[in-house]
Amino acid sequence: MMLRKTLKALAVLAAAGLFLAGLIVLGRQALAHLTTHERYRFPFADIACVPPPHLKRPQFLDEVQYLSGMPDTLHLLEEDLPRRLAEAFARHPWVERVAQVAIGPGRQVEVRLVAREAVLGVRHAGKVRAVDRHGVLLRGDARVEGLPIYAGKVRAPAGPAGTPWGDEAVEEAARRAAEKK
Repeated sequence: MMLRKTLKALAVLAAAGLFLAGLIVLGRQALAHLTTHERYRFPFADIACVPPPHLKRPQFLDEVQYLSGMPDTLHLLEEDLPRRLAEAFARHPWVERVAQVAIGPGRQVEVRLVAREAVLGVRHAGKVRAVDRHGVLLRGDARVEGLPIYAGKVRAPAGPAGTPWGDEAVEEAARRAAEKK
């Protein structure tokens, strides 16, 4: 009698386990099927964002897409899409940080950014290049008019735009210039 009740309970548990496993498999198949529908695809070029100053949104999105290798079309149901978009936008030299990525109803994708701001000009090899408050080298199109110019001797930038200059004196001067702003 006791054995019969135990076997019956195990059979019920096994049936419930199989039922749950079946639901999980069906759910994953349904999700895979939905991601192929046009309704859940979104053009990268339609992402809502406020670009850094002096860049137009289409140009900025083209640059983000190029630098990150993101596809032309996004799958809105992709679980890690917000993380991937945050990483993509963070690669752009004018982006200090990504504040938020929101994927909302009605096929809305919005990325909120904190843009780098030029605070100091640094003269090296006959050119003046701008850096932000952290001493990060900005692109060559950054305006240096009206910025204080660092007068000390400097090494060449350690990397491309969007990376720290690599000279502690420049980075400290940038922090001081940002405090005065």
